Amino acid sequence: MGQFQLAAELRDETGKGANRRLRRSGYIPGVIYGSGNENQNLQVDEGLVARLLREGGGNRLITLKLDGEDRAVLIQELQEHPVRGTPLHIDFLEVRLDEVVNVTVPIHIIGEAERTQDGGVVAPALWEVEISCLPMDIPDGLEIDISGLLVGESLQVKDLELVPGITLLTDPEETVVSVVQPMELEEEDTEEEDVDEAEDAVDGDDDEAEETEEADE
Repeated sequence: MGQFQLAAELRDETGKGANRRLRRSGYIPGVIYGSGNENQNLQVDEGLVARLLREGGGNRLITLKLDGEDRAVLIQELQEHPVRGTPLHIDFLEVRLDEVVNVTVPIHIIGEAERTQDGGVVAPALWEVEISCLPMDIPDGLEIDISGLLVGESLQVKDLELVPGITLLTDPEETVVSVVQPMELEEEDTEEEDVDEAEDAVDGDDDEAEETEEADE
């Protein structure tokens, strides 16, 4: 039913206290909904979820093994702790294999090694795009070839290499990647650093307190 598989168990206890105990035991609370079925509370092993995400299953079709059944699902939402980055709750959307879905997939830049050495620096501007397709047709990502790109030139979403059955939902005129002079890139980095330093100054006093608090559901 899909390249990725994940085992889950139904759970009866809900609420903050139950969820905290669940996380301490190495599980993530979650819910499955969609496809005309009632919502069901479940739990999944945190280690298995982490491995699935590392292997690229975050936006791919997943066979969820639950209560003796195989359910075709997508990860609809993964809530994470704002400080530690650990998963707090996961939502699965059950889908029909014969109905199109909207998902976000990464962009893979190729051809950089073949590009003319003109002193330019490759500057990605967009890392992912939204597409529409059947669940079984969700790709690992979409490629864009920059082998012919020169300084001052850029490629847009419409230049992505598509496969049959996929429809782009992101603005086709949005810039994906450019080749710029090194000086242009340095000026942009300096501006971003100034913004980051300002944000750090505001948020710094709160970090220590946040690390000692339990996450709210």
